[in-house]
Amino acid sequence: MGPDDWGLLDGRAERAERSWSDTKSTLPVGARVRARVLATMPFGVFADIEGQPDAIALMEITTLPSGSELPAVGVWLDAVAVGHVAHNWQVRLRPAGTRDPH
Repeated sequence: MGPDDWGLLDGRAERAERSWSDTKSTLPVGARVRARVLATMPFGVFADIEGQPDAIALMEITTLPSGSELPAVGVWLDAVAVGHVAHNWQVRLRPAGTRDPH
């Protein structure tokens, strides 16, 4: 993700903070979601969650099957919510069909 790509996340932190309580109740741990990859980073991917425009989702590389590559920007994934990180208002995801590595 280069400097130009950060525009994809512009304003999201503020929206995510305002809607944090709603996001946690709407997307509890174990919730199955569809997520579209917004940006890739060395540690994972940021994604949009279908039906949750204010949520910030992160799928860490450690949740992907061993040896797999990061999914491309724009790809839709079936995922499962595995946690909530309050300090940056993120919903953590893992691909559906894989086990939680933690």
